[in-house]
Amino acid sequence: MSYYDASVGKPVVGKQQATHDVVKTFVDAVPDLRWEMTSKPVYNGDTIAFQWRFTGINDGAWAGTPATHKKISFDGVSFIRVAQGKIIYQGDYYDSKKLTDELK
Repeated sequence: MSYYDASVGKPVVGKQQATHDVVKTFVDAVPDLRWEMTSKPVYNGDTIAFQWRFTGINDGAWAGTPATHKKISFDGVSFIRVAQGKIIYQGDYYDSKKLTDELK
């Protein structure tokens, strides 16, 4: 499994590494996070794409910066590839500048 966050620019490889480096980072920074699909998924062979919205309150450290306790809300798109019934790739693309501005 490979996870790519466009704002970071390099993929994280492996389910355990993605869980620790990506999922845990978001949950620790925004404990009340809500990641909501905002469009119906689009399928093309082994690829799925959908839009989403991430919301919550920044009550934990994020990328080495202390919590701001501010509400955040940003939209993005995920592209997922599947092989043999398992996710082998997920790429997330979102407006990281908006997120940075909201955290100020």
